[in-house]
Amino acid sequence: MSDLSVLVGNGLSVAYNPELNLASITQEMLERVEREGDAGSDVLRAMKEIARRALPEGATTDDDFEIIVGAFGSETRTLGYLGELATLTSPADEDLKAALDRVTTFAEQVRDAGISRVLEIIFERSKMRHSDASGLFRLLRAIVGKFDGRVTFANLNYDTLLLAALIHLYRDSLADMAQGNRSGSVTTDGVRYNVPPLRRRGDLPDERRLRLLHLHGSLTYWTNRERTGFVKLDRSFLQTHSQWVAVREGQTNVRPVVVLANQRDKQAHVEDFPFSLAYEMFAASIAETNRWLIVGYSFRDACVNDVMREQFRSRSDKPTVLVSTFGDSPSRREVEVALGWGAEDGDSSQRILFHRGGAFDLASSDEWSTFSA
Repeated sequence: MSDLSVLVGNGLSVAYNPELNLASITQEMLERVEREGDAGSDVLRAMKEIARRALPEGATTDDDFEIIVGAFGSETRTLGYLGELATLTSPADEDLKAALDRVTTFAEQVRDAGISRVLEIIFERSKMRHSDASGLFRLLRAIVGKFDGRVTFANLNYDTLLLAALIHLYRDSLADMAQGNRSGSVTTDGVRYNVPPLRRRGDLPDERRLRLLHLHGSLTYWTNRERTGFVKLDRSFLQTHSQWVAVREGQTNVRPVVVLANQRDKQAHVEDFPFSLAYEMFAASIAETNRWLIVGYSFRDACVNDVMREQFRSRSDKPTVLVSTFGDSPSRREVEVALGWGAEDGDSSQRILFHRGGAFDLASSDEWSTFSA
């Protein structure tokens, strides 16, 4: 039996739909904020000002995505710290507490409005059409057909493309971070619905050899304000109940569970559930497998690189890594640095392989034949 760990970055989603490029999503977000920011709402005006300050020159690169989404979330976290500080230093000052509560509530409304719009754009652009998915299906069939043991997919994308493709091809062999029962619940527009909860432990069923982890959350992962209940809402639910609008209008008791943050704040986010559990299971997978396939990933996420570097450097017998990308980036040196391959390790070409023809052509490449032999 041969096992495989797969890390999937935004490049796979972009290969399916170029409009899932982060710069394109950011530009659309800015245009919507610009249009709606003149509507008179205090929240919309605040969003417009935050966007203007975060990206005064407009969206031009993928880096702008982290800047803009990080800007919508960082103020709320800062105000939370101020509230804790005020409670410690001036516990009897009710006026101060009320003022901070009011400002924090407004900041949360701005955050919800910003993040829901970003995810709504991704939701609109990531609808799976089987007629357009031949390349994605071909890639997954090659992976699952060649590696007949445990295959763990760690997905960095918020969209549902990989989930939908795996369900379409391998529904009975797949497990993700949601439980199969419907003991969770969500209330939207005054109606309570039973939905699957997220797992609290890494107890995915052994009989399902394909595993899907969302390291930074998903369009389908939601939680209540207290972060005491975590559930999965499928695309049909999100569409039927206009869940993005419900968030903005305060008509639902849950919010998306995603790591939409800049690099500075991301580490704090991934230490929280359910991201912490996904990272734990990803680390366990790459520690136990001798083949790592990395698809469409830029090697620029410090949190992800830290996990891979720790496992890579701790092994005297290094795993074989195949990096599937499109074009010259990332370079061999960038990957070596990210994984912790030092000058003392010599030539990396036998352990770190590259396919630069794009994910959907990977299965027919010489690099794949070498890697999967």
